[in-house]
Amino acid sequence: MRKLLLLLVAAIIGFAPEVLAQKKVAETRSMYNTVYRRTEIILPQVKGMNCYKADFHTHTIYSDGGLTPRQRVREAWYDGMDVLAITDHLEGNSFAKTMLRILAPYNKDGKPSEWSNAKKSGRVITDHNAVFDEAAEEAQNYPLTLVKGTEIGLEPEKGHFNALFIKDVNAIYDTDEIKRFENAHKQGGIVIHNHPTYRRKTSDKNEWQEKVYKDGHIDGVEVANAFTFYPRMVRRCVEEKLVMVGGTDSHGVTDIYYSGTPFRTHTIIFAKDRSEKSLKKAMLKRQTLVYCGGHIIGSEYWLKEFFNASIECKVVHTNEKKGTRTFQLTNHTSIPYTLRRGKGTYTLNPFESITIGFGKNKEGYYTQPKLRVANMWGMDNKNLVVNIEIDK
Repeated sequence: MRKLLLLLVAAIIGFAPEVLAQKKVAETRSMYNTVYRRTEIILPQVKGMNCYKADFHTHTIYSDGGLTPRQRVREAWYDGMDVLAITDHLEGNSFAKTMLRILAPYNKDGKPSEWSNAKKSGRVITDHNAVFDEAAEEAQNYPLTLVKGTEIGLEPEKGHFNALFIKDVNAIYDTDEIKRFENAHKQGGIVIHNHPTYRRKTSDKNEWQEKVYKDGHIDGVEVANAFTFYPRMVRRCVEEKLVMVGGTDSHGVTDIYYSGTPFRTHTIIFAKDRSEKSLKKAMLKRQTLVYCGGHIIGSEYWLKEFFNASIECKVVHTNEKKGTRTFQLTNHTSIPYTLRRGKGTYTLNPFESITIGFGKNKEGYYTQPKLRVANMWGMDNKNLVVNIEIDK
């Protein structure tokens, strides 16, 4: 009996440290350190104004998109956007049928609730403002300006139009198509003509569009939609004093569609701050450029201002004997530039420098370096040609 007791004590003494050690070891351990990184798009200040990146054309599950409003907000922020508009379709919500069918078992009769398409029935029973409210709740977690909007979808020959900076989406609808534009303007909104060739063979105005534009119902045009650029729209915007806009028109996940390019398509707005008032004022003054697939689109004036604000140019060597000067060009932005002079091509990557030599002009004087920027587009599908400002 004594021997058995001694063996038991020895066992306790022998195994106790191991038992205590096991109790100190955690039950689980995470092997993945989750870090969510925002893609920062560094742009310059232009004429004392900040550059804000805005996507004014996106869709959610409440019309025909694949993401919720909350997901759209998070996606936009991590994609580097400062401003977002969710523009679900005003007249049709195709996903509503699916949603109501899924929820049918919860109804007393087991059937889907009433659903109507405004194009056919002449009425809207969907609370479009609820989409914005859901997104706005999520946007409180991010320094992102959320703009209320909707897409007015007419028949192909008339087109689709985004109403932005509006107050009440539900109040935009009217059986009279023109009154939808008027309702948007009564709320202080602006109207953008989306993807001008959508289901059409040409971007030229037909008789109906001529009248709509002439009567002042249109404030701007999408010169780029997703990866499509509409070169003829640049001249229209310049001549008719319309704001140039670019948007993803996202229905799916942007990370899939834009995986091969640095950034998603967006509008660059030159404004004092990112308040709705400041952004809308800047847009009505046509202070925008459009980024699309590594290219910058806009009026010659703003292209030059943007480029010269992006690039630092200084003389690093002068050879008086040969009559040449060597310039160092430094790109202080996230936008790569393709520069051309004659047959020569130079790539100026983000936050890098290159050197280029220039001789004297015909009169024997040194001049500003003059280059063609092959990824900046103005009127008539032509590249920007710019005299680069030399920093003192």
